[in-house]
Amino acid sequence: MDKYTHLQLREVFHVEFLRWLGRKVKAEHYALKGGVNLRFFFKSFRYSEDMDLDVRIIRVADLTEIVMKILNAAAFQGNLKPFGIAAVVPPNIGKAKQTETTQRFKIHLISSSGDDLFTKIEFSRRGLAGKVITGAIDDAISRSYKLAPLFIAHYDAQSAIEQKISALAGRSVVQARDIFDLHLLSSQYHTGSDERKLGIKPGILTKAYERVFEVEFEQFRDTVVSYLSADDQPVYDNPGAWEDIRLKTANFIEEVRKSYA
Repeated sequence: MDKYTHLQLREVFHVEFLRWLGRKVKAEHYALKGGVNLRFFFKSFRYSEDMDLDVRIIRVADLTEIVMKILNAAAFQGNLKPFGIAAVVPPNIGKAKQTETTQRFKIHLISSSGDDLFTKIEFSRRGLAGKVITGAIDDAISRSYKLAPLFIAHYDAQSAIEQKISALAGRSVVQARDIFDLHLLSSQYHTGSDERKLGIKPGILTKAYERVFEVEFEQFRDTVVSYLSADDQPVYDNPGAWEDIRLKTANFIEEVRKSYA
């Protein structure tokens, strides 16, 4: 039996991949974003299956070579074995999406008990979308795996909020995780304070507000609750919790919209 859950095994892989990536890529050339950014830096308790980063300057071929060398390195894979990851299966790079705008690496982690865990690392080349800062990931996460501290480049809280509101408004299919993540981030930004004003157009805020109420509990249960720890799942696995999250997220978006008036 594995010492860590499937969610934790993916997280250990993400941490160690970022550690190795940081040795090859300058901090000013990339930024961690999405759910992993929120968990590593903003106290999110939602685990992520995949990891997303923005990247610039580095050529497509060069980044492909860097990533594949990390994934295939015996030392990298060896570092993961004590956690219960017996093997890392890199993607078939000939079939992977490798364009000037998106580089996608689909990876399989084989656990010591034989489970095949999927994860994806995606790099976007559409420019850095917000303020990038460098800091150490949450000590609680490092300590939970007995890992050395890790400093990486990532988006600040206000940029993360801007990205989540834009995603909520702009996705072809609205995602429960965007609403949940905004609910968590709302405590880290206060409208009317000395913090910089969020750079979101009023129309996007209006659309995001409306879309909060399009997601029903069943989607939240299947796509968010299942990515919480066993301790947290019972707290959120009920329609009442989801309704409270939706209302508070909508209120936060409305506060931001009113602050522009």
